[in-house]
Amino acid sequence: MKKIFKKIKFTSLIFNIICLIFGICLIFFPETTKYTIILLFGLGLAVCGIVEIINYFIYGYESLGFWIGCIDILFGIIISLSANVLSNIAVFAFVVGTLFVFASLNKMQKSFNYRRFNAKNWWIDTIFAFIILILGIMIIANPFESERAFNIFLGLAIIFNSLMEIVTSIIVTTRIKKIKHNFKDLVKRETVIDLDEDDYTIEK
Repeated sequence: MKKIFKKIKFTSLIFNIICLIFGICLIFFPETTKYTIILLFGLGLAVCGIVEIINYFIYGYESLGFWIGCIDILFGIIISLSANVLSNIAVFAFVVGTLFVFASLNKMQKSFNYRRFNAKNWWIDTIFAFIILILGIMIIANPFESERAFNIFLGLAIIFNSLMEIVTSIIVTTRIKKIKHNFKDLVKRETVIDLDEDDYTIEK
């Protein structure tokens, strides 16, 4: 389990570093960067589809793995071929803004989960989630008159999100340990209560 967690943490770190680089590039080379992001996303989705199909034939643990893989490949090809259209500032802003909104809702849910298990500084994630939500709405609304100004804002928003995600991934190990410790204590208390109730029933 530790190895899996480390792999997920490492993958998340690499992904956010790549996003950070794209955010910087978006400020200085907006058109090329948008096209590259969409093209790589489409190719990545197609590769994931191929892997899904291979896993289906080798392991067969996912009953719909073959069809999911085919759908991923299809959408990956469509996205890659439509990179010019999707790199349009209005379309690109809507997609990125929507991703920001969903990411903020996911982070908000995680912060509430941290609070349930009495994790320290859980409220920091809540504030971060609200900031990302506001940025996502602003990206979708696009209140900027200049496309250049909007590209800079979009790049800075991606950089901010990536940096915060990197910081979160670094400190998340401590939180997971705290949550596991609190969860074990909760299970022990519930076990003791159940045993007491059973003893009482037997004596009665």
